[in-house]
Amino acid sequence: MPAQVAAVLPEEIVRRIKQLEPLPVTAQRILGLLNGKNVSLGAIAELIEFDQAIVAAVLRTASTVRHAGHTTPTVREAVVRLGTVALLDLVMEGYLKKLRAATPMYDLSEQDLWLHGAAAQLAVRAFMAERPQAKIPQVAETAALLHDIGKLIVSRYMNADVRHLVAHARTHAITFVEAERELLGVDHAAVGAAMADAWEFPPEIGDAIRRHHSAPFDNPTVVLDAVALANVVAKTIEAGLGAEGLNFSMDPGSYKRLGIDFATFGRVCLHADVGLREVAKDNGVAL
Repeated sequence: MPAQVAAVLPEEIVRRIKQLEPLPVTAQRILGLLNGKNVSLGAIAELIEFDQAIVAAVLRTASTVRHAGHTTPTVREAVVRLGTVALLDLVMEGYLKKLRAATPMYDLSEQDLWLHGAAAQLAVRAFMAERPQAKIPQVAETAALLHDIGKLIVSRYMNADVRHLVAHARTHAITFVEAERELLGVDHAAVGAAMADAWEFPPEIGDAIRRHHSAPFDNPTVVLDAVALANVVAKTIEAGLGAEGLNFSMDPGSYKRLGIDFATFGRVCLHADVGLREVAKDNGVAL
């Protein structure tokens, strides 16, 4: 973890991030590919062939309309079809499911945080389909999936009462994230970015996680705009509203930069809602 990031976080949070269950070896190899290291997709295919859960997910996803070819793929063919980012998303989804826990500080159930990330990821995917001219990179899907991961650590290891945070935000007419900063000395976005840095995710993922609640954005990026809007979509369809609810700031420029008007936003919400219901059903989760 970079020293400049660790320095602004409470020491206990830094220690807990370092103690997190390590990323799966497959995720580490994929990140190596994304970071320019000499790792082949063939080597990754050989690695995941021994993980039945990942193999099933990879074959199922590679056979969908989005990735389908003319025949049922082998594991190696499925890995090539998906590519590094989509494969990383599948592996990370499995990892996040293992980390699932209730986050009472945010008034979120065991499933809510994971569902919120999944909804945001589906929203980015819909934005990409609706506005191809915006050139949203696929890595934005991963950033959206993980954008609130910091809530897991903050809720587990910081002593705070959600009622105090909500009351403080209401009394001082500030956002929930600002209340976090004032009462805890740090917010979940900064903690999530530190986790992404510790895991050596590509910098644009950590940046989007770190700044998705820092509107208006200085030097906005396509990934940041996509993740911020995806968070709004997830909240709009009531996926992981929690104590924060809709009490957060948004940069209106994000809509303009990505070319998202009201009708487009509505269609994206519909696609994300339908997709989330399918994901929940596949995972035996009630909405």
